[in-house]
Amino acid sequence: MRRSQRRGFSLLEVLLATGILIGSAIVLMELASIGMRHAASARDLSHAQLICQSKLNEIVAGVAPAETVRPMPCEDDVRWIYWVNVRPTERAGLVLLEVGVAQELTPRRQTNRFTLVRWIRDPKSQDDGAGGSSPLPTDPGNFARGSIVP
Repeated sequence: MRRSQRRGFSLLEVLLATGILIGSAIVLMELASIGMRHAASARDLSHAQLICQSKLNEIVAGVAPAETVRPMPCEDDVRWIYWVNVRPTERAGLVLLEVGVAQELTPRRQTNRFTLVRWIRDPKSQDDGAGGSSPLPTDPGNFARGSIVP
């Protein structure tokens, strides 16, 4: 009786290992692609936050007027549009200042939006906080909303 000695892999073993390797490479490439899309989305959302905070600071500092602005392109980056809404609040002497930015992307990519809301003293009000009504808070605070809208 003759014993056969195995010196290598069979064709079936080689094909199976190659299939597993190719399948793993495809899954890893898809995961890398998803990661890059999410990184780009996070970068765009943080850029939107910076633009929004800049516009809000301009209004609070008095460089820009505290009035409603319809959506228009940003001066710094024309790929983004911004808008400002000024609305009265229940509290006398305060207005709600909402500044938002958005980037309209291609149909394959989603729309990036970010909004900051802050209560500020009503610029049209002559009340300086002394007398009749209760004093206004010195730092009413910011509220941020960021989203990626499908």
